[in-house]
Amino acid sequence: MGMEWISGWARKYAVTPEKLAGNELRDTRLSLFQSERQLLEAEMRVDYHRNVLAFLEAITTDGVESVADRQRPPQQPSAQRPVVLHQILQEESADMRRAVRTGKVNYE
Repeated sequence: MGMEWISGWARKYAVTPEKLAGNELRDTRLSLFQSERQLLEAEMRVDYHRNVLAFLEAITTDGVESVADRQRPPQQPSAQRPVVLHQILQEESADMRRAVRTGKVNYE
């Protein structure tokens, strides 16, 4: 019985070329993933430094004010100004008063 157990254990846990190849395949996939991630991070760093370089060159040639004016978002016309919280609350309270007058109040 002891020899059968040892031979079964050896068959199950012995290093075979297939098991070695499986382990190497897993390690190689992990290495590929890490390399691809490092490549993407390096490309992002290159883009960042290119943008900083272009920004600093623009400031050097055109001046700070013109660069700031180009980067400033366009102003919205006064007719399309964003609604602020107190305007929303005033509209809601006016709607509630109308609903109370007409008897169509929903308290949900």
